[in-house]
Amino acid sequence: MMDAEPEDADNDSVARSANRKSASRRTFWIVGGLFAIAAALVVIGGNWWLSRDTGAIFLRVGTGPIGSDSHVLMRETAEVVRRHSDDLRLQVIATRDPSENISLLNSGQIDAAAIRADTPVVSDVRIIANLYSDYFHLIVDGGAPAFEIDDVTRLRIAIPQFGTDAFRSFWVIADHYDLPIDRFDWTATDFSTARDGLLDGRFDALFTVRSLRDRALLLLFEDAQLKSRRLRYLPIRQAEAISLKRPFLGAGTIPAGALSGAGPVPFRPTPTGTVERILVTREQVSSESVRQLTEILFEHRLDLTIRFALASAISAPNESVGLNIPLHEGAEQFYTRDQPGFLQENAEPIALMVTVFAMLVSALLALRSRLVASQKNRADKYNHQLLDLNARAAVSSSLPDLAGMRSELNKILEIVVIALDTDEVTDEGFQSFALLWESVRDTIRDRQSELARTGTQT
Repeated sequence: MMDAEPEDADNDSVARSANRKSASRRTFWIVGGLFAIAAALVVIGGNWWLSRDTGAIFLRVGTGPIGSDSHVLMRETAEVVRRHSDDLRLQVIATRDPSENISLLNSGQIDAAAIRADTPVVSDVRIIANLYSDYFHLIVDGGAPAFEIDDVTRLRIAIPQFGTDAFRSFWVIADHYDLPIDRFDWTATDFSTARDGLLDGRFDALFTVRSLRDRALLLLFEDAQLKSRRLRYLPIRQAEAISLKRPFLGAGTIPAGALSGAGPVPFRPTPTGTVERILVTREQVSSESVRQLTEILFEHRLDLTIRFALASAISAPNESVGLNIPLHEGAEQFYTRDQPGFLQENAEPIALMVTVFAMLVSALLALRSRLVASQKNRADKYNHQLLDLNARAAVSSSLPDLAGMRSELNKILEIVVIALDTDEVTDEGFQSFALLWESVRDTIRDRQSELARTGTQT
């Protein structure tokens, strides 16, 4: 019976140990299962968050009159954006002219607008891209007695409507050439009326500001050919001089035959004024939306050009010559996507600096290593003196000798303390020295006590 009890105890101990192991395994699997479920929920939730449908983002774009170059271009752009973006959409809104576009942009009724580069804007307007160039067209009847700008005073001329940018452009030219406003016959009217009046003889000339591929302008020369009306251009030879006073305006040349190959019209390359048509937005518009729009304008320009030839003129603003309107952050993100970063751009000087720095660090480390080695050697010298003193004290049988050794021990301590203050010995070396010094001191003290007890006075 007495032998069974320890065996039962051992069995109970083994059972308890087995139960603990079983419970531990169950806990492990439960915790592991909960962790797996949590990880699965995180993956499923993250996937849902990334793939969720946040809805389309609409940008309202003011363009200009229906059928104008800017309206057609942005209408085709809206279709290309719809095809190549999952969440960006353009809502094209026809307007009267760039001045109305800026008014709507300032009031927040639209998010972007096609305007002329000389249209006054407020501080929070930002540029996205250059769209195309508008040209100044001064067209006269073939039989009219006019060959230079000054001859306009002898003509009945139709100019754009009051309050439009094109109306102001005409008077910029008139002001430069000092044309007397009250001494020639001008009529402000819409382009349709001006075109019909030129073809049926009610006007001798018309002035307009349009691109070279403007549909209404091309139809004017087609109708003139059908009616056997000969039209020609008056050159604006001082366009470059005008641009000096009006920096938003430029100088260009209309190629021979650009408007009609039959004739051709113009008969020879004709100098004239130009103004850039640009796409702008408000600073507050989402950077990601503007970046997507800019990316589509440039990376899918072939698609746009097939739809509307004028899209081939779309270009990035030239920051190297300065911008009259700041670049939007989203557009800048696209334009600078391929530019090297600071590290790439300055790789060679940075590599040289790193090399020089590494050499300096290496030299400093080597110098420090030599200093530490020198300090260690000096500490070792003092430790060797202590060991020698300890060996002599252990065998000494003379109290006067031991007293001299104690004095020598104190002098060594004084020397090492001074060496520590002058960095000739490191803190670690001093600590090692201090432990050995105390040990030698104890050896001397013990030997003195032993000799005193035995009465040895030698």
